[in-house]
Amino acid sequence: MSLVQLKYKGVSEIVGSDEVGLLLLTTLDETLQLSIICERDMVRQFTLREAKINITERFLPESLWSVITGLTDGPFQIIISSVVDGQYTVILYHNDSLITVPLRASDAVLLSLVADIPILIEEKLLHNQAVPYKPETNGVAVPINVISGDMLQKALDRAIADENYEQASRIRDEINRRKEK
Repeated sequence: MSLVQLKYKGVSEIVGSDEVGLLLLTTLDETLQLSIICERDMVRQFTLREAKINITERFLPESLWSVITGLTDGPFQIIISSVVDGQYTVILYHNDSLITVPLRASDAVLLSLVADIPILIEEKLLHNQAVPYKPETNGVAVPINVISGDMLQKALDRAIADENYEQASRIRDEINRRKEK
């Protein structure tokens, strides 16, 4: 398995949505970008840490990481390996003990930020999911296979209302593909 390292680039809110935001990751050379959908409270967690507010040192991720590093030596990695039912499959991997712990993608990125753990992604998955990174653009592309079922239904309804039948067809195909599984 060939892995590519990613770095956290930033968090942004989605215009028109009060419920979700986007975490932006890039390759180290900043040629490709991967977007991860997250809940609004997670956007706040990242915003607090980017603002370097001192209270975060007592938050759960920082506290637990302090305990973990007190109990074990050795490097950790966060590995993104696939997409299942609209969610990235992510593990925290301890290199010495080979212990793996499944995590939500947004929690894994937060842990990476808190603990300076490298984020790696399977190279083939990266090339299927990523888009070219363009720092000067305002919009962000998100692959349809990492959008939740509820969000897909809303997007389908919106595409039909806007008479964008080509987009509606792609969304419907993704919904049907998930139902067949």
